[in-house]
Amino acid sequence: MLAHELRRRMAAVRVAGEAIAMLRDQGLDLMPMLDLLLAEVADLDELAVEVLGDRRDRRAEAGSEPAPAPATAPPDVAVTVQAAARTVAVARGATVRVQAGVQAEVEASPTMLRQAIENLIDNAAAHGGPDGVEVDVRADPAAGQVEVVVADRGDGGDVPGGHGIGLFVVRRFLDEAGGRSWVAQREGGGTLVGLRLPLRPDAEPDRLDIAVST
Repeated sequence: MLAHELRRRMAAVRVAGEAIAMLRDQGLDLMPMLDLLLAEVADLDELAVEVLGDRRDRRAEAGSEPAPAPATAPPDVAVTVQAAARTVAVARGATVRVQAGVQAEVEASPTMLRQAIENLIDNAAAHGGPDGVEVDVRADPAAGQVEVVVADRGDGGDVPGGHGIGLFVVRRFLDEAGGRSWVAQREGGGTLVGLRLPLRPDAEPDRLDIAVST
């Protein structure tokens, strides 16, 4: 179960490392792939903290006083979706197109939000056919919610979040964040999977002039 998550993250790290070696041999700019590699390592560390316990627990085991937990900024859903799409695209060599027209913050664990979204995208990339995956971020200020919709062209036979730890992570995150999920058939074939999350009460969505293709 946990091995599935670790394999995907390590696959992204390995691909980034191989790309850096190739760029080095060709005398090309390494910085974009180095930034990607560092981001993946940081995400892997956050996943380990979330699954294995808080950093304060590590200090306690070492016999030192636990440090205060650092303040964590509310995660932005659009930014999180782009990061999750990047990981899946690199790890699987898949096409993941992201349309993020809003900037919307939610009250949730940044790591768990990232993992839940990444699981849905990864499941779609693994089982969604050769046409790639499309991810749309939509905000509804009147309803006080933001929605992430993952679309593929698969046969519709897969449950949201995949199996094992992936499905557990999605359900756990939704329980903690007060969100919910839905599944529907996509017109023309395929599956739509959505997550609806409450917006942070004091944060109004800002329009972004971005459309990201990963």
